Amino acid sequence: MNKRGKPDSLSGIRSGPAGGVRALSHEESAHYASLALEHIASERPDIDPAELLPIRAVELDNDEMLLEYARHHAGIPLYRGPRLFIRMKASGGLQDLRTDWNACRFDAPPDEYGPPAAIRPPEDASCVRGTYALDVSGVLPFYLCPPRLFDRTGKQMPSGEKLGPWEWIDLRGGASAKRSASAPIRTLHGRIPAADSRRSEPLDREELRRARAASLDYLLRSAKPKAYRWAFLAGKERSSFRARGGGFVQIRVYRLVHGLPVLGACLDLYVERRSGRLAAASDELHFRRVRPERFAEAMAKPVLNPAEAWAKLRGQIRVMPYYVVTGTDAQGIAQAALMWIEESEFVCDASSGKLVRAEIVRV
Repeated sequence: MNKRGKPDSLSGIRSGPAGGVRALSHEESAHYASLALEHIASERPDIDPAELLPIRAVELDNDEMLLEYARHHAGIPLYRGPRLFIRMKASGGLQDLRTDWNACRFDAPPDEYGPPAAIRPPEDASCVRGTYALDVSGVLPFYLCPPRLFDRTGKQMPSGEKLGPWEWIDLRGGASAKRSASAPIRTLHGRIPAADSRRSEPLDREELRRARAASLDYLLRSAKPKAYRWAFLAGKERSSFRARGGGFVQIRVYRLVHGLPVLGACLDLYVERRSGRLAAASDELHFRRVRPERFAEAMAKPVLNPAEAWAKLRGQIRVMPYYVVTGTDAQGIAQAALMWIEESEFVCDASSGKLVRAEIVRV
C-alpha cells in the first residue's frame, strides 16, 4: 500500500496519493472565496485583499474546502512570494489559516505594459542547456532555456550559470590505497553548518586549495563511480566552492550522466576554512533513498541535440513582469523591486522531443 508523506508546512496537505481531492466548480469557488475574505479580514487584517492572487480551490477528502492564494501587487505577481492557505468546513466555518505573509513595500508598477525594448530574446541554441532532474523524472533527460532576470530598464541582472561550464574530476591519478569500493558516500559524523544570513568574506587562493584537496581526498576514499562522473561547477559568477558562515566552505559536487548534470543527485561537502578539515558531507541521493551505484543505469541517453530542442522551445519563451524581494529596510520590512523574467513554462524531453510543463531551474 502506498503511504502518504508528511503534510506540507503551510497547507497541511500530505504528499503522495491525493485521495478524494476535487477541484471546486466556478460557482463553488466564488462562494467559498467570499467567505475566505471574511475570515482573512478577521484573522489577518494586515493583509490587503487586493493583493490576494487565487491559485486553487479544492474539496479535501475529509469534506473540507481548501483555498490557496499567492501574492501580487497592481496585477504583478511577487516572485517566490508568500502563500496563504485557508481551510473551511463545508458550512463555511473556519478550520485553519496558514501563511508566511509579511509586510512588504513595492516599487511603482511599469508605466507601460510590455517588456523594455532592451530585452532581446535568444536567437540561437546557445541558450539551451541539458540536464536530468530527479524531481521531474528519474529516467529522462531534458533540454531547457534557463530563466534570465532583468531590471525594470531591461538591463540583465547577474545570476550565475547553474548548468555549466563543468570541470571534470579525474580520480584516476589518485593512490589506489585511498579508494575503497566498500566505502559508499555517506553523511559524516558531525554537524552540517547552519545557514547564516551574514555575508562571508570571499575565499582566497589558499582556502580554495585546501577545500579542493579535502573534497578530492573524500572522493578518492569513496566508491569509484561507474555509470556517472564527478564534476565541479566552474562558472565565473557561480561555482561549486562557496563561502559559508561559521568559517566553512561548501563544495557542491555534481554527478554527470551522458555528459549531463543530474539535479537532485549532488554531493555537498563542508570544509573548515582555516584548517581544510572536512567537517560533514550530505548526499542528496541518501535522502532520496537511492543507491548511488545503481541510480544512473536506467537513465536514457539524449536523442535530440540542442539545436533540435531549440526549434521546439523557442516559441515557448516569454518575458513577464514580477516583483522580486531584493532586501529589507532598517525596520526589517521587505523591499520588492520590479523585474522582468525571461522564462518558459516548458522543457523539452531530450529522448522524444515532447514538451513537458516543468520548472527545473529557477532564477
